[in-house]
Amino acid sequence: MELDVRLTIGLVIFDSTRGKYLILRRNPERYRGWGLIKGGIDCGETPQQACVRETLEEIGISLDEKMLRDLEHRSAYYDNTHSMVVMVEWFVVECEKLSNLKLEDAEWVDHRWTTYEEALYELVWQTQQRALRIAQMLLTQNEKPLEAEDGE
Repeated sequence: MELDVRLTIGLVIFDSTRGKYLILRRNPERYRGWGLIKGGIDCGETPQQACVRETLEEIGISLDEKMLRDLEHRSAYYDNTHSMVVMVEWFVVECEKLSNLKLEDAEWVDHRWTTYEEALYELVWQTQQRALRIAQMLLTQNEKPLEAEDGE
C-alpha cells in the first residue's frame, strides 16, 4: 500500500510588544477548536515562502521571510479525511503590534492574543502544543543570565 504524503508548514506567531501568542479559532464547519497557522507547501516553493504565503492568505499579514526562525521541529499525522500523511515543518516569527487581521472565513472565525499558558491550554492538537513549547523555549532562552565559562 502506498501512502500519499503532503508537505506543510506550521507557524507560531509571537507579538513581542504584548508578550503574547496568536491563536485562531477554526471554522467549525471544517474543524473545531483553536489552532495555529498551517498550510501546504506548493510545488517549487520553499517552506519559508509557504509561511509567508499562508500567513497572507489566512490572516492578511505580510511577513518578511528573513523574520522566520526554523524551530528545527517536524511533526506528522495521518489525515483520515484525505487518506494521507501530513508532514509539518514548524517556524516561529516575532512581530510587534499586529492588528487588523483579516481572517480567511473558510479557515478561521476568531482570534485571540494569549499568554503562553493560555495558548498551550487552548490549542487542540498535540503537535501544535509541542511546536508552541519549542517556540517558547527558543524565545525565552535569551532571558536566562549568561553563566561565566571556565571560572571567568
